[in-house]
Amino acid sequence: MPTHTLSAVVSRVRRAALGAAPNVRTDGGLLGAFLADRDSDAFAELVARFGPMVFAVCRRLTGHHQDAEDAFQAAFVVLARKAGSVSPREAVGVWLYGVAVRTAREARAVASKRRTREVPTDRLPDVARAEQQPDDTGTVLHEELAGLPEKFRALLVLCDLEGRPQVEVADRLELPVGTVYSRLATARRLLAERLRQRGVALPVCGLSVWLASTARATVPAELSAKAVTAAVAPDSVPAAVAALTLRVLQTMSLHKLNVVAAGGLVLVLGWVIAECLTGGGFAQEPPRPAAVETKKVDEPKPQPAPKKAGPGTLLLTREGPFHVLTPDGKKVSEFSAPEKTHGSGSGRLSPDGTRVAVVVVEDGPPRATPPETWPFKVVVRTLGKLDSEKTWDLPAQNLNLNWTADGKRLVVVKHPDVEHGKNVENLLLDPETGKTSTLDLPAGVQVLDCGKDGKTFLVTFAEEKKKKIGLAVLGDATVRELVEVPDWPPGGVTGRLSPDGTKVLFSAADPERKNAHKWGLSHRPYLLDVKTKKAEPVPEFPENGRVTGIAWAPDGRRIAYAWQQLHDELLKKDQISANDAAIETEAFLVVADANGKNPKTITSDKGPFATNMIFGTIDWR
Repeated sequence: MPTHTLSAVVSRVRRAALGAAPNVRTDGGLLGAFLADRDSDAFAELVARFGPMVFAVCRRLTGHHQDAEDAFQAAFVVLARKAGSVSPREAVGVWLYGVAVRTAREARAVASKRRTREVPTDRLPDVARAEQQPDDTGTVLHEELAGLPEKFRALLVLCDLEGRPQVEVADRLELPVGTVYSRLATARRLLAERLRQRGVALPVCGLSVWLASTARATVPAELSAKAVTAAVAPDSVPAAVAALTLRVLQTMSLHKLNVVAAGGLVLVLGWVIAECLTGGGFAQEPPRPAAVETKKVDEPKPQPAPKKAGPGTLLLTREGPFHVLTPDGKKVSEFSAPEKTHGSGSGRLSPDGTRVAVVVVEDGPPRATPPETWPFKVVVRTLGKLDSEKTWDLPAQNLNLNWTADGKRLVVVKHPDVEHGKNVENLLLDPETGKTSTLDLPAGVQVLDCGKDGKTFLVTFAEEKKKKIGLAVLGDATVRELVEVPDWPPGGVTGRLSPDGTKVLFSAADPERKNAHKWGLSHRPYLLDVKTKKAEPVPEFPENGRVTGIAWAPDGRRIAYAWQQLHDELLKKDQISANDAAIETEAFLVVADANGKNPKTITSDKGPFATNMIFGTIDWR
């Protein structure tokens, strides 16, 4: 290539990367301009926006600097050749990442074959190769993320990697905001389980932070210029890049890398691009992070027999073992989920406090039948008796439970389609036999709590597209409305009846807490008088907190709630990257008077990430 031509392209790439000429065109607009008249300036800007991500992926997967450069150029040549197949065009970055993974894999395969039959003599020792070998953790990530259902991959890309607010993503994909929240939660949980099955002993959030810290690679301006030139002038493509491009295009003919807006963006996804897409431009090369060990998850160790608990005890569900506490915070016992399962953050003590029922999830991916359901299990055990455990399979998209007033059966709320609130089942489960029957309640209601008379249930229901809390009675087709609540995110409303049935303690989004509300973190506790239907926020609840669990004391004279710290500096952001979330966060379990006054923290714990839930639901018997 003539020197003056390369210099001109280098200059164009630098202007695009450094923002010398303001350009408000979207990703899709740039792609459209390139498709319309092969606009090299538009393509140069696409290279500037996504080059750092593509180069980082290629370097890590190939482990060789020259191979990475070839893969980098091939990825953008493929984009130029197949630009018309990207749909929607705004998802060009998502589409391009999948191509980058493919080109890097092909480059590594070609290099492996070449190096088995020849000793390279025309290259100096490759420092980049010594410093950055392909690692098992990254390989496992790409494989497992590639296996996710399309619509889940799309949300992980847009929300967690590109750092876009869920509201924006909902608009972009033409989905309800609630659907985005619930589907994103499912995607995160599925990814965590896939990694755990492969023996990657790293929390999802920690893993994303580690990958984000290595996701940016400074792209030499000359390399970017070569990619632009190869894309707009096919005759200038180097032989190695042309051969690699052909291999990738051949594989793409078998596995199309289309992107579908409402159904999800098809992508071989990686947490790597979090900073690449949100940061933009050419970043400085970050320092290498500490080595991350990939190891098999230790087999669960036998738990000591817990002490028998009785009235006046609290059950605290959490990320690790379940804890049984006294009302002053002293731990009575703890127990873990059964082998090859993990807790879902939902559990209840029996009315007499001697048995516990918890919802756990079987390790592994969702089951295929019914579609996209999780392998939930209900586990019932007598505290203090290790051999008393009974487990029942109840696959669903979501599962909640409560004991009936007599403690003989469980009311299990099964959500086959949590995104749209359809086909909710309120079942009675016999914990001795596993047999289930359907509660005779109005269609569409979801049981939150059971009244002491055995006939009345606190429920949520939708009426005219509005979420409400009310009371339903067995055999009665009507529901007594108590209060309307925001349903954002869906399924976030919880509620507990006071022992005498005169009050309701519930949690719901606070419309006034706009910063927290936009991230779906604005839930706080409320107290409602059943007779007057007047609801008031629980006093003295921290402004920087979100509630994760609520309960009444057995005598109705006190309440308890678990809450987790929010960080104002994160809530004010329009985008939150994985690095942003790496903030030590504290959770608290509080006991207060029945009116919410005189709160006292009885236990607390800390976690390394703002997005991880530390404490889950609570119960008090």
